[in-house]
Amino acid sequence: MRTHRAPALAVLVGALAWVGGTGYIAHRMTARREPDPPDRPDHHGVACEDVAFPARDGTLLRGWWLPASPGAPTVVVAPGQAGSADGDVGAAVRLAQEGFNVLLFDFRAHGRSAGERVTLGYGEVFDLRGALDWLAERGIVRAGVLGFSMGGAVAITTAALDARVGAVVADCPFVRVRTVLAAGLRSVGLPAWMASWAARQALLWADLTLDVALEVAEPARWASAVRAPLLVVQAGRDRFVPAEEIRWLREAVPAPCEVWCVAEADHREAMWLYPEVYWERVSGWFRRHLSRGKEQP
Repeated sequence: MRTHRAPALAVLVGALAWVGGTGYIAHRMTARREPDPPDRPDHHGVACEDVAFPARDGTLLRGWWLPASPGAPTVVVAPGQAGSADGDVGAAVRLAQEGFNVLLFDFRAHGRSAGERVTLGYGEVFDLRGALDWLAERGIVRAGVLGFSMGGAVAITTAALDARVGAVVADCPFVRVRTVLAAGLRSVGLPAWMASWAARQALLWADLTLDVALEVAEPARWASAVRAPLLVVQAGRDRFVPAEEIRWLREAVPAPCEVWCVAEADHREAMWLYPEVYWERVSGWFRRHLSRGKEQP
Protein backbone atom coordinates (compact mmCIF):
# COMPACT_ATOMS: atom_id res chain seq x y z
CA MET A 1 0.00 0.00 0.00
CA ARG A 2 2.83 2.42 0.81
CA THR A 3 4.28 2.10 -2.68
CA HIS A 4 0.96 3.29 -4.13
CA ARG A 5 0.42 6.06 -1.60
CA ALA A 6 3.82 7.69 -2.00
CA PRO A 7 3.42 8.62 -5.69
CA ALA A 8 -0.15 9.79 -5.09
CA LEU A 9 0.99 11.95 -2.18
CA ALA A 10 3.80 13.38 -4.27
CA VAL A 11 1.33 14.29 -7.02
CA LEU A 12 -1.00 15.91 -4.48
CA VAL A 13 1.83 17.90 -2.90
CA GLY A 14 3.04 18.99 -6.33
CA ALA A 15 -0.44 20.06 -7.37
CA LEU A 16 -0.93 22.05 -4.17
CA ALA A 17 2.46 23.70 -4.62
CA TRP A 18 1.58 24.60 -8.21
CA VAL A 19 -1.80 26.06 -7.20
CA GLY A 20 -0.17 27.99 -4.37
CA GLY A 21 2.57 29.22 -6.68
CA THR A 22 0.20 30.50 -9.34
CA GLY A 23 -1.95 32.06 -6.64
CA TYR A 24 1.13 33.90 -5.38
CA ILE A 25 1.89 35.09 -8.92
CA ALA A 26 -1.68 36.42 -9.21
CA HIS A 27 -1.31 38.21 -5.89
CA ARG A 28 2.01 39.77 -6.86
CA MET A 29 0.87 40.92 -10.29
CA THR A 30 -2.16 42.71 -8.83
CA ALA A 31 -0.60 44.04 -5.61
CA ARG A 32 -0.25 47.76 -4.98
CA ARG A 33 3.00 49.05 -6.49
CA GLU A 34 5.98 50.55 -4.73
CA PRO A 35 6.26 54.17 -5.93
CA ASP A 36 9.22 55.59 -7.78
CA PRO A 37 11.42 58.17 -6.00
CA PRO A 38 9.28 61.29 -5.44
CA ASP A 39 9.30 63.97 -8.10
CA ARG A 40 7.13 66.83 -9.34
CA PRO A 41 6.96 68.91 -12.53
CA ASP A 42 7.69 72.12 -10.63
CA HIS A 43 10.99 70.60 -9.48
CA HIS A 44 11.96 70.95 -13.15
CA GLY A 45 10.85 74.55 -13.56
CA VAL A 46 7.39 73.78 -15.00
CA ALA A 47 4.35 75.11 -13.15
CA CYS A 48 1.81 72.50 -12.11
CA GLU A 49 -1.36 72.12 -10.10
CA ASP A 50 -2.08 69.18 -7.81
CA VAL A 51 -5.34 67.59 -8.92
CA ALA A 52 -7.66 64.82 -7.77
CA PHE A 53 -10.60 63.27 -9.58
CA PRO A 54 -12.64 60.07 -9.54
CA ALA A 55 -12.27 57.20 -11.97
CA ARG A 56 -15.46 56.07 -13.65
CA ASP A 57 -15.97 53.56 -10.80
CA GLY A 58 -15.31 56.16 -8.09
CA THR A 59 -11.67 55.32 -7.25
CA LEU A 60 -9.92 58.54 -6.22
CA LEU A 61 -6.98 59.37 -8.49
CA ARG A 62 -4.31 62.04 -8.05
CA GLY A 63 -1.88 63.73 -10.37
CA TRP A 64 -0.67 67.03 -11.79
CA TRP A 65 -2.05 69.47 -14.34
CA LEU A 66 0.54 71.36 -16.38
CA PRO A 67 -1.31 74.18 -18.18
CA ALA A 68 -0.01 75.79 -21.37
CA SER A 69 -1.40 78.71 -23.33
CA PRO A 70 -5.17 78.97 -24.03
CA GLY A 71 -6.19 76.83 -26.99
CA ALA A 72 -3.11 74.62 -26.80
CA PRO A 73 -3.60 70.90 -27.50
CA THR A 74 -3.81 68.61 -24.50
CA VAL A 75 -2.07 65.31 -23.80
CA VAL A 76 -2.76 62.86 -20.97
CA VAL A 77 0.27 60.88 -19.82
CA ALA A 78 -0.62 57.32 -18.75
CA PRO A 79 2.22 55.59 -16.85
CA GLY A 80 3.13 51.92 -16.83
CA GLN A 81 2.17 49.33 -14.23
CA ALA A 82 5.26 49.56 -12.03
CA GLY A 83 6.43 52.46 -9.90
CA SER A 84 4.33 55.61 -10.07
CA ALA A 85 3.72 58.75 -12.09
CA ASP A 86 6.83 60.26 -10.49
CA GLY A 87 8.92 58.22 -12.90
CA ASP A 88 7.22 59.84 -15.89
CA VAL A 89 7.44 63.44 -14.70
CA GLY A 90 10.23 64.00 -17.24
CA ALA A 91 7.90 63.03 -20.10
CA ALA A 92 5.20 65.40 -18.85
CA VAL A 93 7.73 68.22 -18.50
CA ARG A 94 9.01 67.68 -22.04
CA LEU A 95 5.48 67.77 -23.47
CA ALA A 96 4.78 70.97 -21.52
CA GLN A 97 7.97 72.49 -22.91
CA GLU A 98 6.75 71.53 -26.38
CA GLY A 99 3.66 73.66 -25.80
CA PHE A 100 1.05 71.10 -24.74
CA ASN A 101 -1.32 71.14 -21.80
CA VAL A 102 -0.47 67.98 -19.86
CA LEU A 103 -2.36 65.87 -17.35
CA LEU A 104 -0.17 63.27 -15.60
CA PHE A 105 -1.78 61.01 -13.02
CA ASP A 106 -1.27 57.81 -11.06
CA PHE A 107 -3.40 54.81 -11.99
CA ARG A 108 -5.24 53.04 -9.18
CA ALA A 109 -2.99 51.24 -6.67
CA HIS A 110 -0.05 53.39 -7.76
CA GLY A 111 1.63 56.39 -6.15
CA ARG A 112 -0.78 58.90 -4.62
CA SER A 113 -3.97 57.37 -6.00
CA ALA A 114 -6.34 55.15 -4.03
CA GLY A 115 -6.87 51.44 -4.55
CA GLU A 116 -5.09 48.29 -3.47
CA ARG A 117 -5.21 46.20 -6.64
CA VAL A 118 -3.75 46.69 -10.11
CA THR A 119 -6.01 45.22 -12.79
CA LEU A 120 -3.64 45.25 -15.80
CA GLY A 121 -5.90 47.48 -17.86
CA TYR A 122 -9.41 46.51 -16.76
CA GLY A 123 -10.02 49.13 -14.07
CA GLU A 124 -7.34 51.40 -15.49
CA VAL A 125 -9.61 52.13 -18.48
CA PHE A 126 -12.03 53.61 -15.92
CA ASP A 127 -9.12 55.67 -14.62
CA LEU A 128 -8.21 57.12 -18.01
CA ARG A 129 -11.83 57.88 -18.80
CA GLY A 130 -12.04 59.63 -15.42
CA ALA A 131 -9.09 61.77 -16.51
CA LEU A 132 -10.94 62.64 -19.73
CA ASP A 133 -14.01 63.53 -17.64
CA TRP A 134 -11.87 65.88 -15.53
CA LEU A 135 -10.64 67.59 -18.70
CA ALA A 136 -14.16 67.81 -20.11
CA GLU A 137 -15.31 69.63 -16.96
CA ARG A 138 -12.73 72.27 -17.88
CA GLY A 139 -13.93 72.54 -21.45
CA ILE A 140 -11.27 70.28 -22.99
CA VAL A 141 -13.27 67.81 -25.04
CA ARG A 142 -10.48 66.22 -27.09
CA ALA A 143 -7.04 65.07 -25.97
CA GLY A 144 -4.15 62.91 -26.99
CA VAL A 145 -2.79 60.13 -24.79
CA LEU A 146 0.86 59.18 -24.36
CA GLY A 147 0.87 55.76 -22.71
CA PHE A 148 3.81 53.71 -21.51
CA SER A 149 3.65 49.89 -21.37
CA MET A 150 0.37 49.14 -19.54
CA GLY A 151 -0.57 52.80 -20.00
CA GLY A 152 -0.16 52.33 -23.75
CA ALA A 153 -2.44 49.30 -23.71
CA VAL A 154 -5.02 51.26 -21.69
CA ALA A 155 -4.77 54.16 -24.15
CA ILE A 156 -5.49 51.85 -27.11
CA THR A 157 -8.52 50.25 -25.47
CA THR A 158 -9.84 53.62 -24.31
CA ALA A 159 -9.46 55.02 -27.83
CA ALA A 160 -11.89 52.32 -28.96
CA LEU A 161 -14.41 53.28 -26.28
CA ASP A 162 -14.16 57.06 -25.98
CA ALA A 163 -14.29 59.46 -28.93
CA ARG A 164 -12.62 62.18 -26.85
CA VAL A 165 -9.26 60.45 -27.47
CA GLY A 166 -7.99 62.34 -30.51
CA ALA A 167 -4.61 60.63 -30.96
CA VAL A 168 -2.50 58.00 -29.18
CA VAL A 169 1.20 57.34 -28.82
CA ALA A 170 1.68 53.92 -27.22
CA ASP A 171 5.24 53.19 -26.09
CA CYS A 172 5.74 49.40 -25.81
CA PRO A 173 2.07 48.54 -25.18
CA PHE A 174 1.12 44.96 -24.53
CA VAL A 175 -1.53 43.51 -26.81
CA ARG A 176 -2.58 40.43 -24.82
CA VAL A 177 -2.42 40.17 -21.02
CA ARG A 178 -1.48 36.48 -21.01
CA THR A 179 1.41 37.04 -23.39
CA VAL A 180 2.98 39.82 -21.35
CA LEU A 181 2.53 37.91 -18.10
CA ALA A 182 4.16 34.79 -19.57
CA ALA A 183 7.02 36.93 -20.86
CA GLY A 184 7.50 38.39 -17.40
CA LEU A 185 7.70 34.88 -15.92
CA ARG A 186 10.23 33.84 -18.57
CA SER A 187 12.33 36.87 -17.69
CA VAL A 188 12.77 35.53 -14.14
CA GLY A 189 13.87 32.10 -15.33
CA LEU A 190 10.81 29.93 -15.95
CA PRO A 191 10.95 27.74 -19.07
CA ALA A 192 8.64 28.89 -21.86
CA TRP A 193 6.16 26.01 -21.48
CA MET A 194 5.91 26.48 -17.72
CA ALA A 195 5.63 30.28 -18.00
CA SER A 196 2.74 29.97 -20.47
CA TRP A 197 0.89 27.52 -18.23
CA ALA A 198 1.56 29.52 -15.08
CA ALA A 199 0.35 32.72 -16.78
CA ARG A 200 -2.93 31.05 -17.72
CA GLN A 201 -3.50 29.76 -14.19
CA ALA A 202 -2.45 33.04 -12.56
CA LEU A 203 -4.95 34.94 -14.71
CA LEU A 204 -7.69 32.56 -13.57
CA TRP A 205 -6.71 33.24 -9.97
CA ALA A 206 -6.67 36.99 -10.56
CA ASP A 207 -10.06 36.92 -12.26
CA LEU A 208 -11.55 35.03 -9.32
CA THR A 209 -9.91 37.29 -6.74
CA LEU A 210 -10.88 40.55 -8.45
CA ASP A 211 -14.24 39.26 -9.76
CA VAL A 212 -13.46 40.56 -13.25
CA ALA A 213 -12.17 39.12 -16.53
CA LEU A 214 -8.86 40.92 -17.05
CA GLU A 215 -8.53 39.91 -20.69
CA VAL A 216 -11.79 41.69 -21.56
CA ALA A 217 -9.94 45.04 -21.59
CA GLU A 218 -6.80 44.00 -23.50
CA PRO A 219 -6.11 45.79 -26.79
CA ALA A 220 -6.51 42.55 -28.75
CA ARG A 221 -10.25 42.67 -27.95
CA TRP A 222 -10.67 46.32 -28.98
CA ALA A 223 -8.16 47.03 -31.75
CA SER A 224 -10.73 46.80 -34.53
CA ALA A 225 -12.74 49.63 -32.95
CA VAL A 226 -9.87 52.13 -32.56
CA ARG A 227 -10.59 55.30 -34.53
CA ALA A 228 -7.91 57.62 -33.15
CA PRO A 229 -4.61 57.79 -35.05
CA LEU A 230 -2.11 55.51 -33.33
CA LEU A 231 1.69 55.67 -33.20
CA VAL A 232 3.31 52.62 -31.61
CA VAL A 233 6.87 52.85 -30.34
CA GLN A 234 8.24 49.32 -30.59
CA ALA A 235 11.40 48.10 -28.89
CA GLY A 236 13.17 45.64 -31.14
CA ARG A 237 14.61 43.76 -28.15
CA ASP A 238 11.48 43.98 -25.99
CA ARG A 239 11.45 41.15 -23.44
CA PHE A 240 7.74 41.48 -22.78
CA VAL A 241 5.97 42.43 -26.02
CA PRO A 242 6.67 40.14 -29.01
CA ALA A 243 7.11 41.73 -32.42
CA GLU A 244 4.42 39.56 -33.98
CA GLU A 245 1.79 41.04 -31.67
CA ILE A 246 2.77 44.58 -32.69
CA ARG A 247 2.50 43.53 -36.35
CA TRP A 248 -0.93 42.06 -35.62
CA LEU A 249 -1.99 45.28 -33.90
CA ARG A 250 -0.91 47.40 -36.83
CA GLU A 251 -3.06 45.35 -39.19
CA ALA A 252 -6.04 45.20 -36.83
CA VAL A 253 -6.40 48.92 -36.12
CA PRO A 254 -8.55 50.64 -38.79
CA ALA A 255 -7.35 54.14 -37.89
CA PRO A 256 -4.08 55.53 -39.26
CA CYS A 257 -1.42 53.46 -37.49
CA GLU A 258 2.34 53.76 -37.66
CA VAL A 259 5.01 51.71 -35.91
CA TRP A 260 8.41 53.15 -35.11
CA CYS A 261 10.73 50.26 -34.26
CA VAL A 262 13.96 50.99 -32.42
CA ALA A 263 15.87 47.79 -33.12
CA GLU A 264 18.41 47.99 -30.29
CA ALA A 265 15.98 49.09 -27.57
CA ASP A 266 14.58 46.93 -24.78
CA HIS A 267 11.23 47.67 -23.15
CA ARG A 268 10.69 51.45 -22.88
CA GLU A 269 14.30 52.29 -23.78
CA ALA A 270 13.67 54.21 -27.03
CA MET A 271 13.15 57.50 -25.19
CA TRP A 272 16.52 57.21 -23.48
CA LEU A 273 18.47 55.95 -26.49
CA TYR A 274 17.27 58.60 -28.95
CA PRO A 275 15.60 61.39 -26.93
CA GLU A 276 15.55 64.06 -29.63
CA VAL A 277 14.22 61.74 -32.34
CA TYR A 278 11.73 60.32 -29.84
CA TRP A 279 10.25 63.67 -28.90
CA GLU A 280 10.27 64.91 -32.48
CA ARG A 281 8.13 61.92 -33.44
CA VAL A 282 5.85 62.05 -30.39
CA SER A 283 5.26 65.82 -30.47
CA GLY A 284 4.86 65.76 -34.24
CA TRP A 285 2.23 63.03 -34.02
CA PHE A 286 0.16 64.98 -31.54
CA ARG A 287 0.52 68.27 -33.40
CA ARG A 288 -0.53 66.61 -36.63
CA HIS A 289 -3.59 64.87 -35.24
CA LEU A 290 -4.79 67.24 -32.52
CA SER A 291 -6.11 70.28 -34.39
CA ARG A 292 -5.35 73.42 -32.44
CA GLY A 293 -8.35 75.27 -31.14
CA LYS A 294 -10.58 72.19 -30.88
CA GLU A 295 -9.39 70.84 -27.56
CA GLN A 296 -10.88 73.67 -25.55
CA PRO A 297 -13.09 76.66 -26.28
